[in-house]
Amino acid sequence: MAAAPGDILPPLGNPALLPPAKKVNEDPSFPQATPVVPSMIAEDWSKWSTLPPDLVRRVADSLLSTNDLDCYIHFRAVSPSWRAATDDPMSNTSDPRFRPRRWIILDEHFQSEGKFLLLNTHSGRFLHRNIPLLSDHYVVATTRNGYLVLADKSPPHAASILNPLTGVVIRFVAPVPPEVGSAAVVALACSALGLTFFSDSSHKTYTAYPDSESFVVHEVPQVAYGSLRKAVVGGVYSDTIGHAMIARLCCSLMSPHPNDLCFPVGLATETLLVGSVEGFILVFKTDIELGKLVALDNINNYAIFMGHQRCLAVDADKFPGIEANCIYFTEQLGSSAHIFKCNNKDRKVERISEAADFVKQDKKFVLVADRPLTIIHLLSSYTINIPDSQLALQQIP
Repeated sequence: MAAAPGDILPPLGNPALLPPAKKVNEDPSFPQATPVVPSMIAEDWSKWSTLPPDLVRRVADSLLSTNDLDCYIHFRAVSPSWRAATDDPMSNTSDPRFRPRRWIILDEHFQSEGKFLLLNTHSGRFLHRNIPLLSDHYVVATTRNGYLVLADKSPPHAASILNPLTGVVIRFVAPVPPEVGSAAVVALACSALGLTFFSDSSHKTYTAYPDSESFVVHEVPQVAYGSLRKAVVGGVYSDTIGHAMIARLCCSLMSPHPNDLCFPVGLATETLLVGSVEGFILVFKTDIELGKLVALDNINNYAIFMGHQRCLAVDADKFPGIEANCIYFTEQLGSSAHIFKCNNKDRKVERISEAADFVKQDKKFVLVADRPLTIIHLLSSYTINIPDSQLALQQIP
């Protein structure tokens, strides 16, 4: 499926498909490139389009392995032969190869006129994506793996799941429940994409599949609701395990101190717990043999960002300015908030800047605009706020 013109900006770091320009050495000490004439371009593209299918698939698989699905779509658009040699994301919407992973959608502070800013937390690649579908849909939520959850603007506001990297839309029969919050999870079960919403007011979850007539309501004990919701917004929710198991896992990890801020967070193949415990920022893992939590002083090349709303881990090697084995967290001081950095090895804590990084406006913390923004600010903003559901805002009297 070829991307619509103008939908995606040229991806950063996307290798050029054209061969290098041929050179002629008029003076060996000053090599110069000769212009590439149109006939040469046509000839070169003709050669590229006749690559063996096995080689084309190997290149395509390399893009899928890094979850660069937008580059995969561009790759398939090169020629009919390349499309014939590779699988179409539209042909099987439940194929896990074409599901977004490792991506986050940065909040509305970085959005304008239907354009979203996405970030691959493993590769460090930013992507601006234009979403024409938003002209007749409300954004209800964004998921930790990179999906957009939408609702039709026309009643009864049927739900949809949009993969912004491939343009694939999964439409639901059931309307979005009016009382749901902005936290949502997209899960793969029984070869179909399912959708679960959370209601903070009632501590209930709402689940449906594309053919469901309505969302099924699940009562969640109050003590388990918060940990389950944190698992979802922290990206720990697994497609292979259900609500009950995630709730038990999170409850076993949560701090006994009710006022401490703790989040489960997925790091590589492990589920860890990070949080503020009696004034200390700590990272724990579960030691199955000992049957207890063990504090870690090394998370290798990862850095963890934790805010009031959610938490995520990134590969620090891919983000200049972010230090590995550190936890970046926000702390509210009156009507403002500051970003702090805690070294996970020696527990040393330092403030990122003397001035406040966020100011409170209504119920949200907004980045202070009179300074250059860094990647630390962008990721911290992602963790301190969760955008409100546009549908819920429209229904407020």
